[in-house]
Amino acid sequence: MVQTWHFEVQRELPANMMLSVGYVGNHGTHLVGESFRQYNFVHTADKLKYRSQLNATVPVANYFSGAAAEALTKIWGPETQLSQLLMDYPAFGGIQNNVAFDGTSIYHGMNVRVQKRLSRGFEFIAAYTFSKKITNIQTTNMATMLVNPLSFARNGGVGGRYGATGGIYGSGYQDIDNKNADRAVAADDIPHMFNFVASYQLPFGKGRTYLNHGGVVNAILGGWHLTGNFNASSGIPLGVSCPGNEMTIRCNLVGPISYGKGDKQQRTAQWINPFAFAPPFGTDQTFWANYDPTDDRAWQFGNAGPRLPGLRSPGYWNVDSSLSKQFHFTEQKYVEFRWEVFNTFNHQNLGIPDTNFCLPQLADGTTDRVHQAGCTFGRITNIQTDPRAMEFVLKFLF
Repeated sequence: MVQTWHFEVQRELPANMMLSVGYVGNHGTHLVGESFRQYNFVHTADKLKYRSQLNATVPVANYFSGAAAEALTKIWGPETQLSQLLMDYPAFGGIQNNVAFDGTSIYHGMNVRVQKRLSRGFEFIAAYTFSKKITNIQTTNMATMLVNPLSFARNGGVGGRYGATGGIYGSGYQDIDNKNADRAVAADDIPHMFNFVASYQLPFGKGRTYLNHGGVVNAILGGWHLTGNFNASSGIPLGVSCPGNEMTIRCNLVGPISYGKGDKQQRTAQWINPFAFAPPFGTDQTFWANYDPTDDRAWQFGNAGPRLPGLRSPGYWNVDSSLSKQFHFTEQKYVEFRWEVFNTFNHQNLGIPDTNFCLPQLADGTTDRVHQAGCTFGRITNIQTDPRAMEFVLKFLF
């Protein structure tokens, strides 16, 4: 169920222009949510209570009696794993459905639009949206390639506004018994979006300001149309995963996430500040090298959310343009020529950084649970847009 509300105010301006300011809000419930929901699991309190004992083989009779113990013994034998007996439905293994409709979303957006009707050969529309979208972590899109279908099939998800579908889907609840704690900005939350589309009839040739006559000059220089489309938007929110412990792969936030402004090459090599994060088992490097699953630190949650509003991929902007002209033989028979340029300025929009937290191997070449060989955390190795491309179109209409 989706509830939508909006209002809009329009004002006519001089010079055939119009200003529109509006608000849009919507609230979704019972959306496509947790995929392959598992209903039979060990609850968090029991995990923290029994810890490594969960895999121990124990007598059924120690935890059940009477008819229940007799029935479970027929299924699992006189002894079975403790984790099996602690589940809500101990007589069963996995109990799941393909999807649970528990997804929620809330969206607020301000839309501003300035439009100029065609006059003196010029028209344009400029639109700006300022918005925020929040979902629970497992809210998913019905369309698996909703963000960018064009680049979905590329190897490695290189190129495109988002890359691939991995970030669209939630990464799972940190604490399955406290799902509300994982409510966060949506994977496709883009707070700032601006689009500008304009068309201009060049002022040359018959009926125009300059060279206002027919003949060869008009046939060559008259009737050309120049169009352009500029769009820009914020980056998408990112989540960081850490080397995990027995409970989670969420990190602890311990410092400022981003370096802020800096040299483009430097930002590409290290978009995310690695010293902003620590694994959920803490900052003791002795423990990193000698991880002990019986230690209390191995049973802690991270304090970072599933997606971090203060950490976003690089922003995006692009310009497409075209130049066109119609060559008329008669009113209904003519040839249309178009020169179209995509990514006109050949601008390189940086892609998404590696969000798997690690640190480079130590000076002596050794590694541990956090220091890893070949660590590329925070590094950007792809781009969002293709290089400039042109196409020439010649079409006969009759």
